[in-house]
Amino acid sequence: MKKKIAWAVAFIAMCIAVFGNPVVKINNHRLKKAVTALDEGQTVTLNEVVPFEWDVVYTFSPYTSEEEIEKVIGFKSRDIVANNVNEGMTHLIFTKGEKVQAAVLGYPSKLGYRIDFFKKVNYERNIPFTVAEKNDFTELLQAEVIVD
Repeated sequence: MKKKIAWAVAFIAMCIAVFGNPVVKINNHRLKKAVTALDEGQTVTLNEVVPFEWDVVYTFSPYTSEEEIEKVIGFKSRDIVANNVNEGMTHLIFTKGEKVQAAVLGYPSKLGYRIDFFKKVNYERNIPFTVAEKNDFTELLQAEVIVD
């Protein structure tokens, strides 16, 4: 029985290493569904839209290294990916405590959405966003500029 449990744990660990954290993948998918379901012209807060628990969401500019991201969010995680690809990509990391809840990196046209804000948004700030429709994606724009 102990060997079966050990094999099961090893298999799950291998799957996570190969395919990534399933919680992050599921939350990424849930976020996409929630944002793309919004109607143009609405004003919403991320607190209303994001379908999982989070404390802070960060956005990162192109060519930000994993080390720089870890310094900003305050912890290391296997779910952090550097954006060494190109400009114009959406790069978001939602955290709860010292865990990554969602990690989004891609072109808005492929993701189906973009959330645009300056550096970070804290859950307790409840900041409003305006929903806009671009040609091929939904965009959430921070309605007021707030610098933390």
